[in-house]
Amino acid sequence: MNTPTNTASNLNSSTITQRSRAGLDALAAMLKYSSTSLRSVAREDFLATEQGAQLAREHEDGATGAEEVAARVDSAIKVASALPVHRMERFVQRYVAEEMMSRNVVSVEEMRDFHVMQDAAPVEGAGGTLELDGDAPLPAYYEGVHYHLSPHGAEDYDLGAKGGGIGRVFRYGGFAAVPPSSNIGSQRIDVVRQFRQADLGRILEIGCGGVFTLMAIHRVFPEAELIGCDLNGQTLAEGFRIAERMGMKVTLRQRDARDTGEAAGSIDGVFSYALHHEAPVEVNREMFREVFRVLRSGGEIVISDPPPFRGVDIFDAVLLEWDNDHREEPYFRETCLANWEDELRAIGFVDVEGYALGDHGYPWVTRAVKP
Repeated sequence: MNTPTNTASNLNSSTITQRSRAGLDALAAMLKYSSTSLRSVAREDFLATEQGAQLAREHEDGATGAEEVAARVDSAIKVASALPVHRMERFVQRYVAEEMMSRNVVSVEEMRDFHVMQDAAPVEGAGGTLELDGDAPLPAYYEGVHYHLSPHGAEDYDLGAKGGGIGRVFRYGGFAAVPPSSNIGSQRIDVVRQFRQADLGRILEIGCGGVFTLMAIHRVFPEAELIGCDLNGQTLAEGFRIAERMGMKVTLRQRDARDTGEAAGSIDGVFSYALHHEAPVEVNREMFREVFRVLRSGGEIVISDPPPFRGVDIFDAVLLEWDNDHREEPYFRETCLANWEDELRAIGFVDVEGYALGDHGYPWVTRAVKP
């Protein structure tokens, strides 16, 4: 067993053996090649077809209603699916996505003794709070879904929160909604900076998973009280260990984002990162209503999620829709067809905006204010 020193670089459980590192790095190289060289050719081939070029023009200038957009995307999928390079690029994407998850489990198992030792070590340090509810049932829309092609369910694997190997593959970007050469860490900070106010006192992240996005929030709002809620107790426990050892005080609760347990009007800012595409639209409406309840008057919500189909070109919309069926993202299509700005306005939010911070509609930001 390789036993590394307990440094800050190891707090995210990224320690893996050389054998696993080499295999994961090979997958990363495949992902980079697929999302750059192959994808650029596939895009050119698509636009070189008469129907593809026409759909691109219609998507840029046409109606943005859900039915119209869905019809265009479906037509574009048929065109793209007939192109050999596009099919090869999607094959590589699927192979990398599935193999990455399996190899990550192997990499974790190779270091099982180390992970168990780390988990047993005291975590007191920053004075944060961890509240777990092991009896809380997962919502019905999670049943039978192994998100992102994970070979285990939400909490069916005792080391499921260990996932440093996945980050080695994803570091180049080029997967799902994330364009190639993206720096996801700096982009999280950029999105956090979309809060209009500079002095938020209490910030809640819904669907926080662990604490990596809370770390970005802490960078921008170092004096804020940080609260996170999520359904997954394993990722919360792992995140709490990381936060405590880093000296970052957080309150983490195993709660549904539709029922955060926060008092009405007690939160200054709510943030969500890559959450809303993981649930049906109606569930998201319930989340937004809960956010509206807990925010104070003048409080803000900032969302970062994959862009809507209407916010990207038609070829990027084809790539986004592919995840719905091929990367175990069963709500990707309906949420990419949704309009979060309209949903927030319907609940009562004002000053609602939706916009891209970077290329290909990513990161896509939706923000609003409670009057």
